[in-house]
Amino acid sequence: MLTNFQEWIIFYNKIFITIRVTTYAVMEPPIIDVHVHAFPDDVAKRVTEALRARYGVDGFYPCTVESLLEVMEGTNVSVGIIQIYANSPDKVRLLNDWGAEVSIRERPRIYCFGTIHPDMENPIEELERIAKMGLKGVKFQSTAQRFRPDEPRLFRIYEKMAELKLPALFHAGGERKHVDPIYAPPRSFVEVLSSFPELNVILAHLGGYRMWDQLRAILDFKNVYFDTSATNNELSGSTLKRIIELLGFDRVMYGSDFPWFDYRKELDGIKNLQISEEEKRKILWKNASRILKIPYTALA
Repeated sequence: MLTNFQEWIIFYNKIFITIRVTTYAVMEPPIIDVHVHAFPDDVAKRVTEALRARYGVDGFYPCTVESLLEVMEGTNVSVGIIQIYANSPDKVRLLNDWGAEVSIRERPRIYCFGTIHPDMENPIEELERIAKMGLKGVKFQSTAQRFRPDEPRLFRIYEKMAELKLPALFHAGGERKHVDPIYAPPRSFVEVLSSFPELNVILAHLGGYRMWDQLRAILDFKNVYFDTSATNNELSGSTLKRIIELLGFDRVMYGSDFPWFDYRKELDGIKNLQISEEEKRKILWKNASRILKIPYTALA
């Protein structure tokens, strides 16, 4: 039979262990992945097959929200931002409706960017709907949508996005499989950035997939940001560090390009960089929280 003193010691130890475990949980740094892909369950498999045929890529994981959440759980990622894009005008509204529904259902773990197609009717009206539905911005995929970012026909879209404070995330650079033409080299963003200084522009793949030697053309603009998606399979740790230093630690956000690459490898590529812990925190969550207005409470 336990004495009062022994019972008190057991109670104290339980409380101490609980506090210590809770403290460790709180101290676990949050992670925001600003560049993931997922599609409605009924089309995800067809999308994967189409991308395999066109670009020679195959997913490491199913391209679904359920699969994404499982991977995030296994890697302690706090927030994933799905980058939706429509490869034809008739799919824009359907995909934006789906993104809004997913955002509501899965928040605060999942947010979504909406999509606009350059050839659609009434893009201004759809941008207003995107903002009203609470989508975080607009994703453009120049290869799939077949346009150059600096085509004048898109300027009214950019103007409206700046008015609505909707950031733009662009695929930038080439593809894993050679394509011709390359629609979005780094220099194709110069006129966009200079003409719309109030528009926050995020360039995926550190500003230009496999075109990192051309980045100096856009470095002086204050409204350009970058994500790291699809870079750890291409770049050594030292080269990745050098490019991020060139771009600036306050402008780079972590992105994985889920489901196309080994998720843990993409994440570890950032965690293992020979940079300070504060610089890692900026890349892994602080910059995204500030630039995309992800509330800190969502990261708990």
